[in-house]
Amino acid sequence: MSLQDTAKNLIAKNGRAVKIQRVEYIVGDSAKPWGDSSDTTASTFYPTMGVFMNENARDLQARLSAVSRLVLTPVEADTSIVMIAAKGLAVIPSIEDKLVDGDVTWEIKQVEAVSPGAVTFYYILKVGR
Repeated sequence: MSLQDTAKNLIAKNGRAVKIQRVEYIVGDSAKPWGDSSDTTASTFYPTMGVFMNENARDLQARLSAVSRLVLTPVEADTSIVMIAAKGLAVIPSIEDKLVDGDVTWEIKQVEAVSPGAVTFYYILKVGR
């Protein structure tokens, strides 16, 4: 099993289902690319698993420990750190995307790719409401 597979398995085991929401802006009038009332948006959702962690977690061992597996609820925090596996994810998360956790939508404020070599194992997202 590769390290990328291990990261995916650990996140799936300790996480919960979330979705990355990517919004595409569609210009309604090409003569007005700066914006018009006929502009629309289309959202695409990419399902994945995410592990919500305490923002003070500093290293991989702390993040994967039993203490860090405690599930944060939206009532408990306005910001959180979320780990999602890179393997099997159809998009690379960005700060323009949103993270949907059930009926709560989080803004992605920061994205860090963990890539000890040429292969990305997982992403660390800092999210806020």
